[in-house]
Amino acid sequence: MKKTTLKAIAGSVLLGVFLTAGTSSCSGESSSSTNNDEKVSEALLSDFQKSQPVPTFKYSQYRENLIDIVTAQAKPTATTTFFFNAGVAKPVYWCSSVGFPIPGSAQLTNPQQIEDRYEGDVAIPQVEPNGTFTGDTTNTTTICRDAQGRGYAVGWEGFTLPITGPAVWNTETSQIELIGAPTGEFSTGE
Repeated sequence: MKKTTLKAIAGSVLLGVFLTAGTSSCSGESSSSTNNDEKVSEALLSDFQKSQPVPTFKYSQYRENLIDIVTAQAKPTATTTFFFNAGVAKPVYWCSSVGFPIPGSAQLTNPQQIEDRYEGDVAIPQVEPNGTFTGDTTNTTTICRDAQGRGYAVGWEGFTLPITGPAVWNTETSQIELIGAPTGEFSTGE
């Protein structure tokens, strides 16, 4: 019985040695193949970077436009906002406005806080300064101006289209027309 147990143990050890040797041989081939692919990819990228380098620029009009938009959003930019229903070409309302429509989901505070719980970290919503929690919505609020320049809020669940400048809906062409000087300072690259 002892001889059988010793033979079984010896056989198991030898089988383990052979399997380990076979595995390292296979993983060596796989590792070698992967290394070869990485070397080829590296050589290709090096050639492309020499013959077609990524361009660098001292100035970016795209970046300037984004800066102009963010600046116009932060300042009291005079706008005209049009309110549309889906599938209807004519606006249902329009007004002289200030700034851009504000999404109903915009928040002044950090929308979530991480709380350490026994089951792990959990993100919990934070209450807004008005005492409520912001949910998902398609609503936007626009600050319109009446004839005396006083502001009033218009909330809309449909599409809004703000124009930076005085504009009207042209009933003949069914299009929005800018009727005065644009407001805000926007670079046109000229």
